Amino acid sequence: MNTLTAPQRPSDSSDTLRLPRRDTRISLIDRLTLRLALRLILWSTRNAADRERHSLAHRALIDRERRELAYEREAHLAHRR
Repeated sequence: MNTLTAPQRPSDSSDTLRLPRRDTRISLIDRLTLRLALRLILWSTRNAADRERHSLAHRALIDRERRELAYEREAHLAHRR
C-alpha cells in the first residue's frame, strides 16, 4: 500500500481516538508501586555471585562503621579525662 495515496482522515477529527477528559498522569501511589515492583524484580533475579559480593560489601561496611564509632567514643572519652 502506498502511503502517499492512502486515504487520510479529515483534519477536523484529529482527536477522535482520545477518550474525553481522561487524565493521562500516573498517580503518585502507582508510580511508587511500579518503582518498588521493578526494584523487587531486579533484586530477585540476582545471581549467587552478586548476592555473595553484596553480602561481603555490607559486612565490610558494618565493620567499618563499628570501628569508626569505637574510635570516636575513645577519642571523646580521652578528651574528657
